[in-house]
Amino acid sequence: MGDSLGDVLRQARNAKRLSQGEVGNAVGYSGSWLSRVETGKIQPDDDTLGSLCGVLDLTAADVGLEGDDVHRRKVLSLGLGVGIAAALPGTASAAVDPKELVERSLFRLPEARPASREALVSALIQARSVFQEAQYGRLSRTLPSLISGSLASQAHDVAARAYVLLAQLAIKNYQGPFAGIAAERARAQAELTGSAVVMGEAAHSMGVTLRRGGEYQAAIDHLRQAADRLGGHPEELAMRGTLMLTASYSAAQAGWRSQAMELIGQAEETAKRRETAAQRLYIPGVFGEDQTRVFRISVHHALGEDDQALAYAEKIDPRRLPNAERRGRMCMDVARVWQGLDEPQKAFHALRALASYAPEEATRPKVRAIASELLVMNPEMPGLRRFVQRTGAAV
Repeated sequence: MGDSLGDVLRQARNAKRLSQGEVGNAVGYSGSWLSRVETGKIQPDDDTLGSLCGVLDLTAADVGLEGDDVHRRKVLSLGLGVGIAAALPGTASAAVDPKELVERSLFRLPEARPASREALVSALIQARSVFQEAQYGRLSRTLPSLISGSLASQAHDVAARAYVLLAQLAIKNYQGPFAGIAAERARAQAELTGSAVVMGEAAHSMGVTLRRGGEYQAAIDHLRQAADRLGGHPEELAMRGTLMLTASYSAAQAGWRSQAMELIGQAEETAKRRETAAQRLYIPGVFGEDQTRVFRISVHHALGEDDQALAYAEKIDPRRLPNAERRGRMCMDVARVWQGLDEPQKAFHALRALASYAPEEATRPKVRAIASELLVMNPEMPGLRRFVQRTGAAV
């Protein structure tokens, strides 16, 4: 391999859109330390190199370790056991169905012993990255062990964020009761941290769960209460804006236009204060002005204002969105708008774009429902039947 170790690490970090500080912190060092590694001034030891592989999805061969068994042994030495080791490159662990994963992670966790914080944070970063790239099946290789490891280690912030991931996955799968359980467990762990941001992440999952259950006012109240606990730090502003976006969509789903517009206006104002180039927050991704425009599509569609929804969609290049999950979500929203306007060809075009950005998003129940409805009304549309069959939708 012609590239130096520093080149390999830098390229992998840039591909995952992580800062030097984020990666350095994940393995117990500073951003300046990682900068010296990337410029060849420092050679990390094998244990640390194994941790970097876990964070950056690199194999042992990529960084010059002597084969995958060495990498696996280094990861095991961090104390996480086989479960999290199976999530790392070079191991063989079959993915399971996302619905089964949710149930297993709630009720059949593997046994775990306490692990180092560095290893837990590294595994959390990897799990978030897998979720953000809409590769939900791969979470089966890491999420149950991450949850059990963080609970055994009393790493309450990691446990809370792992349960948030689980709640979001259950929400996508339309597993409402399980989403509520995961969100409640996230809340319990988050409260032990004393962090308003971590509590906000848990509240966000609960708010979405309440909205999905038709409890619109309860969802809005819950999200606003969490937002009120947040201050003016940039990360807190990002969390507050995210909560306001979800509250706005909840109000729109209930048909409360005035409240929806007020809430999304607050989110937009927060985005202007908080806007950064690529600030990672939590799953599902970045909070900023593009994120508020994506939510405008959903909000205006829910209010029956499809022309306004499309006007906002035209302002967004999906490729500018931070990850596959967000790009897929936008395409699904646009498909619903075109479907409502009786433009089946344009709706199908949006679904195909969704599948190209995030193939696993195309198998979500909501996406399959859109595809099936399009097929019923347009059975001769070229390519549509094959798309429906490929995504597992009812024919």
